[in-house]
Parts: sequence; C-alpha cells; structure tokens
Amino acid sequence: MRLLQFFVLFWALTPAALAADKNRVIVLIGPTGAGKTTQAAFLQKRYGLPVVSADDLIRENPQVMAKSQTPGIDPGTPQTSPALNDLVHERLSRSDVKKGFVLDGYPATKDQADHLQEMVKEMGLPRPIVILLDVPDKVARKRDQKRGRPDDTPERVERRLKDYHREMDFVKLYYPEADIHRIDGTKSIEDVSKAIEKVLQ
Repeated sequence: MRLLQFFVLFWALTPAALAADKNRVIVLIGPTGAGKTTQAAFLQKRYGLPVVSADDLIRENPQVMAKSQTPGIDPGTPQTSPALNDLVHERLSRSDVKKGFVLDGYPATKDQADHLQEMVKEMGLPRPIVILLDVPDKVARKRDQKRGRPDDTPERVERRLKDYHREMDFVKLYYPEADIHRIDGTKSIEDVSKAIEKVLQ
C-alpha cells in the first residue's frame, strides 16, 4: 500500500503532471515543413491540450475563406487571410480550450497576433508561450518535396517561405526576441520534442 502511495505521489510531482495543472497557450511557429503539426500532436498527447490548427480550420471552412479573398492576399497562402481571425475566435469559444491549447500555424501576421492576445485576455489565460521551430529554407524545401502533398508545388512552397519571412518580421515586433523560444527544427522529432518539453518545464 505504501509503495502504491509512493508511486502516486511521485507521478503527481513529475514535471508533466505539474504542467498539466497549469493553464497554457502554446504557439508553434516556423516555416513550411518545420514540423509544427508533428510537435502539436506531441503536445496534445503529452499535456492533454487541444490543438487548434490553422490548416484544419481553412480546410473545414472553404466557403468562408473564399469569401474573404481580398486584393493583395494570395489564395495560395490563406494563413495570412484576415478571415482566419474569425475562424480561430469561433474555435476558441468552445469549452475544450478553456484551460489552454496549442496553436499550429497561427498567428502568421501581426494583426493575427493582436487578435490572439485579445482572445487570450478574454479567456483569462496567460500570455502565449511562443516556440519557433527554426529550419533553414533549403531544409524546408526538401521536407515539402518529401511530403508530396498536392498543394506543395515548388511555386507555392516558395511563396509560403517568402510570406513566412515577411510576416514573421511583423510577428516578432509583437513578441520580442526574448519571448520567443528558438528550437533547432532540423534535429530528430524526438530531440525537438525533448527541447520543447524543457522549455515548458
């Protein structure tokens, strides 16, 4: 009986258990092919935090995205569309995210970062933990080629990279460099996961 009590107490004091008690908003940013979706799935499993994916919201709401197209917004890079603010807002109104969540692919612009901060304040959650999966462009290109998705054409990959660098300049104005946790995204999936876990602990 005492041994069982010891293991219960030991588990309760582990970093993962302690982390699970804390309300958190984790933002994963990085170029196309950086591994954001893979690491978001890891965080969901490890900490029980629901994942809010920009790509999923875009796929699930094609009509909303189509109506939102405005001059200057490339239909090949919908992640920068202002309509994504409304989709994320609706998603964050659901009960499963009240104690925290992981954002994959959002915010991608300063406007979206502003909008996210307002939503986080409304929900009474702490300032987001921003994790940048740092991957050189040449590695991102190679990974996209291996994925072989229909929309991973060379032209679109180059546009995504161009948009990523431009928009990240604005996002970094919102999140100071000191608040962005840079992780080497070229390492193995396991090593990247461990590095993220270290940041969170």
